[in-house]
Amino acid sequence: MDINAIDFGAAFLPQNQDPTQSSTTPGAAVVSNNQMRPIQGYGNINLFWNRGWRTYHSVQLSFQRRFQNGVSFGFNDTIGLSDRQQAGVRLQHNADGSYAIRADQAEADELLGQNNPVRNVMRANFIWDLPDLRSSQSAWKAIGLVLNDWQISGIWSGARRGANVTAGNSAVPSSAYTVGFGYTNGGGNQNLTGSPDYGARVAVIGDPGKGCSDDLLRQFSTSAFRGPAVGSVGLESGTDYLTGCFISALDVAIRRNIRLGGSRVIELRADVFNAFNQAGITARNTTMNLNSPADPTTITNLPFNPDGTVIDARSRPRGAGFGVATGFQDPRTVQLQIRFSF
Repeated sequence: MDINAIDFGAAFLPQNQDPTQSSTTPGAAVVSNNQMRPIQGYGNINLFWNRGWRTYHSVQLSFQRRFQNGVSFGFNDTIGLSDRQQAGVRLQHNADGSYAIRADQAEADELLGQNNPVRNVMRANFIWDLPDLRSSQSAWKAIGLVLNDWQISGIWSGARRGANVTAGNSAVPSSAYTVGFGYTNGGGNQNLTGSPDYGARVAVIGDPGKGCSDDLLRQFSTSAFRGPAVGSVGLESGTDYLTGCFISALDVAIRRNIRLGGSRVIELRADVFNAFNQAGITARNTTMNLNSPADPTTITNLPFNPDGTVIDARSRPRGAGFGVATGFQDPRTVQLQIRFSF
């Protein structure tokens, strides 16, 4: 941690104002950062402090049927119950240069240390070795050359609330998330908390919803948020309070071995990733743009006109889309393979 961090509100103090500058924006007309630090003239002074902790509880379930009679399958589920840890340390300095943890540290740990654990991470698998046709009759033997030695296998992955689903060779995020903000004027850390080392957070003033919706332009209620005000101490809201969508994917492999005698084998294989071509939402525009802290509720990057109609995508300003779905699962992918072993 930085024991020389600039305290909350330091940029608002009279002794830190720069008389050579003139600005009506709070925290703008101040001396340089290193002059506001408790140990003046120095930058960050980092100290390793043994105060880290994390407590996680879950239930893990597993069911497996071993390969028998040409079939095997299994299912695993990790159910997250709670996941809490400490938040970043918040210091307050005294006039003599000594420092202590702020009185609101416990509140910060309670609010910002809540990780909202993954509710479910599920994985299922199966293998089916199709029955072979055995016959001494010539006609059935010919049919058996086509039908025999086929195998179908697959892996299904599913996740709810803040996990990753593996589809093919890549992880598809299904993450819980938090809304952020951006002020066009006077919205830096120093303008809001009075310190460049501590940030403000969006205030949740209504019900934002679950964070996942069938409406691609309204993944959550945008009216449920307000930008932070001057004098913030960064405790307006917690983390990961929007849970995202349930995401799943099925990868399937179909293979056949053609035996040529001896150790010679030709393997034909087709891998189908995201076989059902699911298009779960994996990302959204979660940053609301505002003009200034004087108007913390007028969002300037909504995808709608003042009358509520949707702005045409061709004329929509860049970045206009707060609450809009912006990312989806990769589409179905097919991989074909021929292998000769000898």
